[in-house]
Amino acid sequence: MGTAGRAAGPGMIRLLLAPYAGSPVVTMSQPHPHSAADLALAPVLIGIERNLAQLRSTTDLEFALALELNDDDSWYPGAEERAQRVIRCATRNVDLHGWSVTPTPDGEGLAVSHGEYTVSVMLGAQLAGYVKNGRKHTPMG
Repeated sequence: MGTAGRAAGPGMIRLLLAPYAGSPVVTMSQPHPHSAADLALAPVLIGIERNLAQLRSTTDLEFALALELNDDDSWYPGAEERAQRVIRCATRNVDLHGWSVTPTPDGEGLAVSHGEYTVSVMLGAQLAGYVKNGRKHTPMG
């Protein structure tokens, strides 16, 4: 009998190739995950998106950032510094599992990267405007 048919001993896991009769075998699309970091991408993106959603929905972005990070807007005079501030807030309490987060070249999003893979998460108008223009940017609405 094949591996799937053998009884599992104590502390062993039984490999069940077909969980029920007639179940289709679905192959995973390319590329396959190559590491634990690859498998962690979904939880990383969900955590970042949740944090960004809170910032996007606020009517006082500056207050929300200051409260979340316990800092002051005066510490971020340029677009690069403000982008890092948004990244700090977006990744707060998110285990990145080896993924890195940087601003996208156009300043409209965050690039979440690991090895050869990069996924962009858009900031939205209010956050992108803040990164580019600072306090001068007024929220939409």
